[in-house]
Amino acid sequence: MSDYSDDEVVSRGRRRGRRRSTDDGDGEPRRQREVEQDPAKREALARDLIYRALGMRDHSRAELRAKLAKKGFDEELTERMLDKFVAAGLINDAAFAERWVQSRHQFSGRGRRALAQELRSKGVGAEEASAALDTVSREDERERAAELVERKLARVEVPEDRAERDKLTQRLVGMLGRRGYHPSLAMSVVLDAVREKADADRG
Repeated sequence: MSDYSDDEVVSRGRRRGRRRSTDDGDGEPRRQREVEQDPAKREALARDLIYRALGMRDHSRAELRAKLAKKGFDEELTERMLDKFVAAGLINDAAFAERWVQSRHQFSGRGRRALAQELRSKGVGAEEASAALDTVSREDERERAAELVERKLARVEVPEDRAERDKLTQRLVGMLGRRGYHPSLAMSVVLDAVREKADADRG
């Protein structure tokens, strides 16, 4: 006696029929094979992937190249599609780098060193990266670093003990260092801020 009801047998048969109609015998879906063999469909898929990525946020050309490679698109198609988006003005590494630098500096408090590393990780060229980094002056860096330190100091009282004050200074310098600020700038900003805060606490 069968372990399955008549309805289950019919349902299983229908599923097997659907698999036979879509598979090519070795388990590969027919639609997938057709797409891979049709250059126009492959190009459309690549185009859609780029549009979706750009719809989420700005991307550098290198980032989009990596996304296409991960999805299995060949180099010739990838570069051809990226060239089209560059020609249309939808991919622009110079503009991408400038927007990235301004956003990360303003909203995340990143210094030039950190910003330079981030741009390298995104495949931005040296020329585009340099131009973008030049939009953040040393004065801009100092002002942003001072804001970060003042925010930290607002929640603490500067110790009278010299050793404890030195520890506080080191922590603040380390905080700025992790955000990509040059050690000499970080030390100068922190010393000024700690001295001003100490005077205000005593006053």
